Amino acid sequence: MTFAAHLQGTYIMKQLLRLGIMSCLLVTAMISCSKKAVETPQNTTPSGGTNTQAEVTETIYLTNPTGGDPLKAVLFIPASTTSVPAVVVQHGSGGLWSSTDMTNTQLASQFSIWIDSFRVNKIAALFIDSYTARGVKNFPDKAPPENIFLAAEFIRPRDAYAGLTYLRSLSRIKPNKIALLGFSHGGTSVLSTMVDAQAVSKPVWSLVSGGITYTNGVLAPAQRPTEGGFVAAVSYYPGAAMFSYYGRPGTPSNGKYIPYAPIMLHAAGRDPLYTTLYTNSDNNTSISAYDGLVLKAQQSNLSAPMTLYVYDNAEHSFDGSTGNNEDAKANLIAKKRSLEFLKTYLFN
Repeated sequence: MTFAAHLQGTYIMKQLLRLGIMSCLLVTAMISCSKKAVETPQNTTPSGGTNTQAEVTETIYLTNPTGGDPLKAVLFIPASTTSVPAVVVQHGSGGLWSSTDMTNTQLASQFSIWIDSFRVNKIAALFIDSYTARGVKNFPDKAPPENIFLAAEFIRPRDAYAGLTYLRSLSRIKPNKIALLGFSHGGTSVLSTMVDAQAVSKPVWSLVSGGITYTNGVLAPAQRPTEGGFVAAVSYYPGAAMFSYYGRPGTPSNGKYIPYAPIMLHAAGRDPLYTTLYTNSDNNTSISAYDGLVLKAQQSNLSAPMTLYVYDNAEHSFDGSTGNNEDAKANLIAKKRSLEFLKTYLFN
């Protein structure tokens, strides 16, 4: 073999060896990268879930179902790995916002406390402001005809259904697991929202106050969306007489009240809305509007069940009360009952 041939052979061997080493390094690198990709942990939560979506608290606006300015609302969605059930919340006559907040951006403490409960139980909530779009911040002690433009019997239920429709448009909300919760004026709205409007229909709807019957501007009960209504509802210390909208209070045979889904009703034993008695002309006894409404419902085999709790020594507006008093005791018991009741229908 010539010297030139020897050099050429040596060169070829070195090149082959070099290529072999590079191939080995390349294969090793590929194996190493693949191993790292497998070992890289997914985005997990402390509870072991994956792909957690962050908690949301934001202001949104709903189309006003009775015309006029959009309705302001606060949407809360807890952090979750899956879609969650929800509750539409209707405030009382004091309004949705803190009484010291002139900007209408800070929720009243009562509702902030409810958000804490919803967060723990993985329930979303939509708090609807029915008042400020209609020109009032609070709306206490109003009777017909002054209250007709904002009636709990037929205006605010339409707001509740606007909230239901909105929540159903959100991918993070379970569309068939939405309940309703309301307090005082909002509690009255809850009672009327949950009525089976087809089953109680009549030619002329009216409100009665001071012996005068009002029909101008009085609408029929709100209709459920075609997709269905709320799965359940909780009403705190409402005005259950409803200005005789569903017939004379205390007289079950006068008028109809037929809810389409289960309702839990909380009454304050020292609240004039509960303690005021009406003559039950069926048997000439005295009865509260609450008991009369429940009896109206019980008379129909179409009615969903109603559960009434009375907190004997509590005052009106006991929800959110703290301390060592009867209102605070009622608050704790009622909230526990309410959450257990809601979860029965929202998670099963």
